[in-house]
Amino acid sequence: MIEQLLKYQEVDAGLRKIEVELAGSEARKKAVSAKKFLESVDETVNKLDVKAAELAHIYENLQNESKVLLGQREEFTGALEHAEDENALNYLAKKADELYVKVKNLSQEAAKVAETMQAVYKEYASVRANIKTAQTQYTENGKIYNDLKASKQDDRNKIEGELKELEKAVEPSLMERYKAKRANKIFPIIYEANGDFCGACNMELPKSTLSRLKNGEVIECDNCGRLLYLKK
Repeated sequence: MIEQLLKYQEVDAGLRKIEVELAGSEARKKAVSAKKFLESVDETVNKLDVKAAELAHIYENLQNESKVLLGQREEFTGALEHAEDENALNYLAKKADELYVKVKNLSQEAAKVAETMQAVYKEYASVRANIKTAQTQYTENGKIYNDLKASKQDDRNKIEGELKELEKAVEPSLMERYKAKRANKIFPIIYEANGDFCGACNMELPKSTLSRLKNGEVIECDNCGRLLYLKK
């Protein structure tokens, strides 16, 4: 039974080679990258819109607060022209200076907000500009990838047909275990145990596992997950 599964794996390696070639093709990588960007555009733009609106609101509030403080400062400055008492003069001058500092701080804060707003607008423009580029990249590379995939289809069909025939000679439960590993991108899947060690990752096997191997069972390595057998 192991011999049949090993033969199956040997033929399956040809299918795996095609899958790896397709998955690793530059055209597929570029197409997938472009697709992810295009799928995220709406969410990105919405986030930028929300951020821009929040910043605009903050900027407007700072501007309004600055106007109020400037009005108050003008009142104190005007009052200084008519004040005669020294204490009153000192008080009004102090208040006018305090308001000047507040206005100055608000102006600096508003400038920082305006700078952040500009950065958001630039990012927004960049996203919009990249949409067309991404669409072109997706279309062009998608076609290249599909052409490559089509060129491998005859080979795939041939291998899959051979595997279907080979599968008939393998115990169903063992075949099911093999396919489960295959679906998890593990390959090669079945190895011969190397003495007391896993033939794939070289981890020492527990005595209970070795005992099962000697009894002809196909076991799973606790470390790498491969299927192991012991050659008779």
